Amino acid sequence: MNTRSEMVASDIMSKDLLTVSEHWSIQALIEFFNRHKITGAPVLSAQKEFSGVVSLSDILTFDGKPKHSINENPTTQYYYNSLEGYSPDELGFSEGSQHKNHLVAEIMTKSIISAPDTTLVTELAETMHSKGVHRIFITRDEQICGAVSTLDILKLLSGITLYRTESNASAK
Repeated sequence: MNTRSEMVASDIMSKDLLTVSEHWSIQALIEFFNRHKITGAPVLSAQKEFSGVVSLSDILTFDGKPKHSINENPTTQYYYNSLEGYSPDELGFSEGSQHKNHLVAEIMTKSIISAPDTTLVTELAETMHSKGVHRIFITRDEQICGAVSTLDILKLLSGITLYRTESNASAK
């Protein structure tokens, strides 16, 4: 294994990526995150292509909006267009769980931040900081093959911190 300063994305990335569909309800997404104990995932289109990323932050942003309506979002309009004749109350837009009535496609971030699997971990950390993200998808031959999260970097750094703490303690 490389020394810490030489470590690259492939050394610390999670290889087993769980994906979600852009057509899932937000409720299904929350249940999926809870079941798998994750906080974010890449989003697949109906054609099984990566179309974005969704995280707990996206859900919280959605929940922070004062009111959700059919007319606020073209995606919602498209999916609910065939439900003409139903009131917003009947569709669940005025009361009750908004999570069942809105889709992942409405809240996801459409751009995916990625880096090659040979990228230094220090560069990944700099990118996370500068872009304000908690995960970067890792590519090999232009295909997503894993992800590095802030937790992966913290696990790596905790070894450095433990080492420094032990050496500092023995120096006293």
